[in-house]
Amino acid sequence: VTLFVGTSSILLVVLYAYFAQATRAQEADEICTIVQDRFDTALSRGSCGLWDWDLARGRIYWSRSMYGMLGMAPREEMMGFAEIATRVNSQDIDLYQLANTVLAENRKHVDQVFRMRHEDGQWVWVRARAQIVSNPHGEPHLVAIAVDINEEQALKQHSRRHDMRLRDAIESLSEAFVLWDAEKRLVMCNSKYQQLHGVSPEATRPGASYDDVMAAARTPTVRNQLVNTELADEGARSMEAQLEDGRWLQINERRTKDGGYVSVGTDITSIKSHEKKLMDSESRLMASVDEQRKSHETLELQA
Repeated sequence: VTLFVGTSSILLVVLYAYFAQATRAQEADEICTIVQDRFDTALSRGSCGLWDWDLARGRIYWSRSMYGMLGMAPREEMMGFAEIATRVNSQDIDLYQLANTVLAENRKHVDQVFRMRHEDGQWVWVRARAQIVSNPHGEPHLVAIAVDINEEQALKQHSRRHDMRLRDAIESLSEAFVLWDAEKRLVMCNSKYQQLHGVSPEATRPGASYDDVMAAARTPTVRNQLVNTELADEGARSMEAQLEDGRWLQINERRTKDGGYVSVGTDITSIKSHEKKLMDSESRLMASVDEQRKSHETLELQA
């Protein structure tokens, strides 16, 4: 009876410990599932996915948000390197070369931008920021956060197209155009401005200082200058200058809202020539009228 009672007690204690451990394991699994769901929800809301790349075995773990980013059905098992490599645009990055470089150079951080193929065949721009970590066995893992930057890339392309259109429009102007920022650094200019000052395109790259551009430029010789200060805008200036070769330029300068200024030089030689012709015609007309008046007075005197 004593042995039976003792054995039964030990069995009861073992069974209680087993069921208690199983209950705690089930609770831990539930907590882990809840945390993982919240983690995946946060990643999905942020349009990003988690990578865990086992560099030694070539296996890669993706979070469910990463599958959703590419329109794929989530998997529980790890993916092979070859399957991932088929979805990466080879023109942007070579994953095999990246892994070799990371291991050879013992790099700790990786920041790459590349495209991955969506299930519908389109390309998704991804920016991956990774860090090299080691597991308890000393094996290297590349843990990364991949962020969907499709909107950012589309905005950059849209901005580049608008910038190209603006530059084409400025280049097609018949006037000399230059724009300086608040710190007197060159923002942009057209070829007419380069020809006027005899400066090379290399010296007028965006970001060049005003002093450097003027040092490399050939300042036109001004023979005559007329300044017009009667302008409504504060900081604005307009002038007319006759160059040594006889050309006339009208230069208008305006301040921008950020503290810079824009200058436009217009060739008004034809206008000045026309004004001179009008003045000469007016002078001849006045001389003719005066001669007619004198002739009339002479006739009246003779009469």
